[in-house]
Amino acid sequence: MDSFAWVNDLSDRLEEEGQQRLAYLIHDVPHQQFQGNHALVEALVPEALASARGLGIAWLDVYFKHWLCASRVARHHGESQLGEVVDAYEQAHQDKTQGCPQSVCVTQDLVATYANVDGPGWANERLAVCDETLARIDPSWGCFGCLSIERANAMGDQGQPREAVLYLKSQRDAQRRAGEEVTTLFVTTEVEQWLAAGDPHTALKLLDDSEDEADEDDRREQSARLLQRSRALALAGDPRAGWDLLPAFGDIEVADHVSWCRAAVAAARALPELNTPALGHALRTTIEHLHTVGSHRLLIDLALAQAELAGARQVPWLAAQAVARAGHHVPLLREDFGAADKVRRAGQALAAVVPRPAPCAPEELPGWLRSPEAEGLSNETVIQWLEQAHQALPGDEGLAMLLASALSNYGCHDEARSRLQAMVLAAPQSVALQNHWFGLCFSAGDLDAIEEQARRIEAAQPAMAAWYRARIAFREGRYAQVGPLVEQVLAHDPEATATRRLWADAAMELKDFDTAVAQRRMVLAADEAPEPGRRWELLIAASAAGLWADVRAQARALEMELEAGEPDDAVIEEDWGLVYLRCEENGRERDVLARRTGPATARIVQPSPRGLGQRLDDWVVFEPKLAEQPPEDEEELRTYTRVFTAPLHVLEKGPYGPSYMIDGVHPGEESVSALRDALHEAGWSTWQYSNDNYRVSDADAGGEDGEGGDDEEDGDEADLPGLYLAVTAPANVPPRAIAARVAALCKGHQLCWTELARAAGEPTEWHEAMEARYGL
Repeated sequence: MDSFAWVNDLSDRLEEEGQQRLAYLIHDVPHQQFQGNHALVEALVPEALASARGLGIAWLDVYFKHWLCASRVARHHGESQLGEVVDAYEQAHQDKTQGCPQSVCVTQDLVATYANVDGPGWANERLAVCDETLARIDPSWGCFGCLSIERANAMGDQGQPREAVLYLKSQRDAQRRAGEEVTTLFVTTEVEQWLAAGDPHTALKLLDDSEDEADEDDRREQSARLLQRSRALALAGDPRAGWDLLPAFGDIEVADHVSWCRAAVAAARALPELNTPALGHALRTTIEHLHTVGSHRLLIDLALAQAELAGARQVPWLAAQAVARAGHHVPLLREDFGAADKVRRAGQALAAVVPRPAPCAPEELPGWLRSPEAEGLSNETVIQWLEQAHQALPGDEGLAMLLASALSNYGCHDEARSRLQAMVLAAPQSVALQNHWFGLCFSAGDLDAIEEQARRIEAAQPAMAAWYRARIAFREGRYAQVGPLVEQVLAHDPEATATRRLWADAAMELKDFDTAVAQRRMVLAADEAPEPGRRWELLIAASAAGLWADVRAQARALEMELEAGEPDDAVIEEDWGLVYLRCEENGRERDVLARRTGPATARIVQPSPRGLGQRLDDWVVFEPKLAEQPPEDEEELRTYTRVFTAPLHVLEKGPYGPSYMIDGVHPGEESVSALRDALHEAGWSTWQYSNDNYRVSDADAGGEDGEGGDDEEDGDEADLPGLYLAVTAPANVPPRAIAARVAALCKGHQLCWTELARAAGEPTEWHEAMEARYGL
């Protein structure tokens, strides 16, 4: 059974009905989930759900909720999404939705979420739900493999990994007997069970034997196999080889953090030199994520490993923190299964952990840490020594602030503030302490604590309180409140001119460019030798405001050459060559080609794809800040086009409507040139996406019934150069007029324009037949 056939049919119907965005999201949301772009899935699903509900399509509600739940399951969300996934499950089994194939997928989401909460604790219930659902479907369902995997995982959590392997083999045989393709994900599940059974050698053999069948295009499968191989090697007695396979922790997705940590822990236990501070930080990052999403059993297991390894590195503060975190989650387990006793024994072991001796007396430690001798020292060791010094000198403000900063930089925001809170409360007049506290709270994102601080110090430090509130307002997007708050700062402290920069930044967000220019002028005037960045800020604001005299003045100060002979207030629109602007559209980035027209302006020359707002010929202001570093190789640099950050303002909107694609057999350069010239003369735009590498195949090139003469000769005839060309007319030209003009110019050529025909209300059968014939 093709459980996605209805999805494809619905997508086509929505396209025909003008719901291109929803039709696009139907395919894009699962694509982004498979690619591991989970933040994008979180951003797209609310939009998709709103559109589906607006059209009253209940099955789509189930469909999109499944992909959101699956994205979160992959990131080990447990208790945090349990209520939502239960609601999705109940909704999916109502009369109007239970026929939706993805209602079975939501069942899988429910089972997997309970596994994340406490796999062993919920194993019996997971088995029961899997059995009930598998009884309602057969091996032809795509969900059959997924639910079989969930059932095997539940068996493994019951302590039956070998039985789980046998079960998977029986399910694989059932798929084969039904003539269905066996999911390659069975292999990674089997490997996991062999590792749980303590047989890494069989796990490695299985990985080796299945290498050719693994899906090279499935990022998730390839990542799982790599991390399993790393762990299996470590457990099989070759920890160095396993460690060397591991990618850098910072380069992997959150979904892979747990598997990475398991492999790294296995290697570090076998080879102590691999027990590094970097591993400790990776473990802490993963533990804190599991704490946030309510994945209790996984957290306890990793926290106990952290306590063991941190103790071996002589870092008792980190070991104690891990034990405390594990202890917090023990009561949240459904079944204990010995977890409380393990955590108790880990706590007892803390007494035997002896920290590395500090290099000097507590009062000398801050100075020593600034010396060359401290270079290369791990953060966890610095924190350990600072903790000891702080305990010896609890009233030393400088030492306490240093410790708080070190903890905050390590990601321990709550612990950082706990070391400083009493001092901050006792000294509202201390600028250093209050600023430090503000920085800690701001880094932690605790804006309520900053508002409480502002109320507390308002009488003693009114300017500082207003400044803190201005920073909060800007961070929360309350830009209109920033200016009045900065005015309060200046009323108490007229010399605080630098605070006007925040006011100007807020004005830029509000597109109040005149105010932004006025504030930036005052910032510059107050500085005898302003740095280039301040001049650029004024130049960008002035470009957005159309104050070209200011732009020219700052360009001269920055030693930039503009065309000579123009009045100071003349518009600047020159040709500075091509650049890319990295725009964010519908939650993703796209590099758009533009012609730079001045220091901070450009005119976009590339049309936007269907489904996105048209940007062609927009004249925009951008911050000349590189979005990526140019290549260092001189040869590559010669053909490289620089990529800058997204436009921040449109000075002049381009006149064009949506773009439509012409696709098919290339009719020859002369014919293409004639077509494009004719459209350009009418004030239209064209953009050729295809090059010599774009080839199309003619399914009718062979003989009757696909039988031809010489196979090689027929193959050459079937392989043809292709053309993929965007046509963009002014916005006031209706689709029917565009279609008529394109049809006249393309007459006699093997070209089609399905989307344009559909937009024009014309029949699309001929165009669709062309797409089928040439595989377009």
